[in-house]
Amino acid sequence: MNLETRLLTSEQLDNLSLSGVPLEKTLDSLKLINTFLGNHIQLRRAVIRHCKSNKNKKSFTIVDLGCGGGDSVIHLSKKLKKHNINAFFIGIDGNPKSITHAKTKSLKLTNLDFIVGDILASNFKIPDCDILISSHFIYHFNDHGLTYFLKKIKDTDVEHIIFSDLYRSRIAYYLFKIISPLLPISDIAKKDGLIAIQRAFSLQELKNIIEESGIIDFKISKKPFFRTITKIDL
Repeated sequence: MNLETRLLTSEQLDNLSLSGVPLEKTLDSLKLINTFLGNHIQLRRAVIRHCKSNKNKKSFTIVDLGCGGGDSVIHLSKKLKKHNINAFFIGIDGNPKSITHAKTKSLKLTNLDFIVGDILASNFKIPDCDILISSHFIYHFNDHGLTYFLKKIKDTDVEHIIFSDLYRSRIAYYLFKIISPLLPISDIAKKDGLIAIQRAFSLQELKNIIEESGIIDFKISKKPFFRTITKIDL
């Protein structure tokens, strides 16, 4: 297994026409993975910390790129409310059926909206927002694509970015390969999970790309379970 360089193979979930039971089971699997393998808690901490450090703002607009079934913004919506943080969330995903799934799961929440958008397309318009977030998404870009995307963000009214993602690791790959058969997750999630680890950026690769985009004010932090939280101020 060569993990010295990034794998460029697509995942089954990258098929934007994926639908029905296979998609729904996989989106529910990702919610479980995000809950128990650290994404929700690390993303929540980063978002709440930023909001509380900007006490002069009365409300925040938070956009989630590649929102999938919406579990991250649904989680954040509930947690920020407990901290008396007023926020409105917009989830964007390229699969219309994922957006339908997200809307179904969030019917009781009034501060969320979900829209279809091909984020990887060169003509994708980045919405203006206070905080731009993503979970397990930026590795879908190739190096040049992520550099270009970050350069585009600099020309918007986005104020702060938080990326929660995996970093490429041989240990992470083999651990997931061992434990995934024991987890109540879909076959697609098991296979895509291994591909995702191989597609992930190393910390140095991510640092180089951010610097190449011309961004100066950023911090990349390693977190438990082979995760990075990248914070960028614009």
